[in-house]
Amino acid sequence: MMDSWIDELERDLGLPARLAVLANCGGQNRDIPSVERAARSKLASEIGVEATIWLAKRFAGTKLEIPSRLGAAARDRASQLRAAVMDAGLGENPTRSANDIASEFNVTARWVHELRAQLRNEHLHATRQLRFPF
Repeated sequence: MMDSWIDELERDLGLPARLAVLANCGGQNRDIPSVERAARSKLASEIGVEATIWLAKRFAGTKLEIPSRLGAAARDRASQLRAAVMDAGLGENPTRSANDIASEFNVTARWVHELRAQLRNEHLHATRQLRFPF
């Protein structure tokens, strides 16, 4: 999931606004008030009026998933781990050992083996897709 709205909020209102949203609401699903009620809302008391109005103009009346402060870093790290496993190879003789990858990413070798098996299954499933004759 891309959290581009949080990047837009930072661009429009600055880093302090982004940090206030993440510090007070990160990892939560929050109801976004209407623009008319934004300034007097509980959300405004938590993240500031300006940020609440900004959110209301885009998401009023919806429940918004606020990314966690560490969520983006965790997603990036997981993507890097998957890429390392794929780069090492999904076959029987990978170019890097599970121990080596596990050490680099601070996970267990067992997790690397499980991830390798999962990626291998995904790859097999993708290659078994129906192919069109043209």
